[in-house]
Amino acid sequence: MIYFSWGLFVPVLFSLLYGITGYRAMRALGYTQKGGVTERIWMTLPVLLLLTLWCICNFPIPLLYGLVFAGKIFRLFQKGIKRNMEFFIVNLTHLMTMALHLILIGVIALIMEATMKELLQQPFWRISTCGVTLAVDSLVFSLVPRLKTPLGIIKTRSDSEEIKPFMTFLWFANFSLMIDSILCLSGNSWKLLPLFLVGSTLLLEFYLVGFLRHLYSILSVQYLEEEHYHLQRELEHQDRSASELRNKTAMEPMTGIFSRRYILEQAERLLKNRERFSVVYIDMDHLKQINDQEGHDAGDLYLIRFAREFSACLRATDIFARIGGDEFAVLLPGCMPERAMQRLEGIRRHLAGDLEPPFSFSYGIATFPEKAEEDGDSVEMVFRRADLAMYQDKQTRTR
Repeated sequence: MIYFSWGLFVPVLFSLLYGITGYRAMRALGYTQKGGVTERIWMTLPVLLLLTLWCICNFPIPLLYGLVFAGKIFRLFQKGIKRNMEFFIVNLTHLMTMALHLILIGVIALIMEATMKELLQQPFWRISTCGVTLAVDSLVFSLVPRLKTPLGIIKTRSDSEEIKPFMTFLWFANFSLMIDSILCLSGNSWKLLPLFLVGSTLLLEFYLVGFLRHLYSILSVQYLEEEHYHLQRELEHQDRSASELRNKTAMEPMTGIFSRRYILEQAERLLKNRERFSVVYIDMDHLKQINDQEGHDAGDLYLIRFAREFSACLRATDIFARIGGDEFAVLLPGCMPERAMQRLEGIRRHLAGDLEPPFSFSYGIATFPEKAEEDGDSVEMVFRRADLAMYQDKQTRTR
């Protein structure tokens, strides 16, 4: 019997809703969607045509299930993701859809006290069961993008050994429900036949849910361990990047010694901890003449050699930094003014007398705290005192 009426809009509308939510769910599962509206229509059209055709003319329900299953396989095999993942999605979603549809048919037949064959001969019930099934499937699909951890497990663990027995069970369960759907074609008036169909389907769903929970508990542990490993690797990478960035800001690029910012930070740390230290402010002599006579490249090489030779005369705990231009500074932790002056005089004699070409520089020393009973200095004040002392040394040496 052919049926045409406004009621056919029910499977059409719910098929469109099913297609829209299914499209979003597939994107969340990692399917590449390139066709926009065309892609969505292509996803919706097979289900829409098959269900609408079934509502128009009552062809055997096992054939309907088989055609829908074949359509899903054909469509998903064009997507280019893992085949195991495709089979998992197709089998699981088709199994849940069939089970819900058969349970609806069986329950309604029990309530109406009619055979399932008689029930499906009425277009109203075919349309109603299709509409409810598609509505529930659409609701489930709409929730898929929010399930972050299960999505991650499906994407990353679909090839694992643990999922293979479950895949075998899904194939068996789908085949079993298609066989059970033949009962809907029976004209047997036995009133318990719908109850048998509902009971067997619910039992199968019970085992399915139990199997899923057990599989999920296993795969989620593996997934979370992998996520923890990847997160740990990412944090290590970020730490290395941050360390490299700190090193770049701590080092002066041309000479390879510390930067002005770094030496100020270290001096601030010592000052806050009330640790004694001395600061030596250094100004090189004759750099301007080298730049003017031999060029800036020669001046840069002069600075680089000076930084290398001066660094070789320092302790491992000393911090040597370029302040800018031909000005340098040395932070001497725990070194008092008298000892700092002895060391700087020795370094100056060595650089001026033992090297060729010789290096000449002026320096000034400031100490924190300046007096034992006074500790109200700031880093800027200490460096300012060292700078002033350096100018006094330069004026004395140039007279």
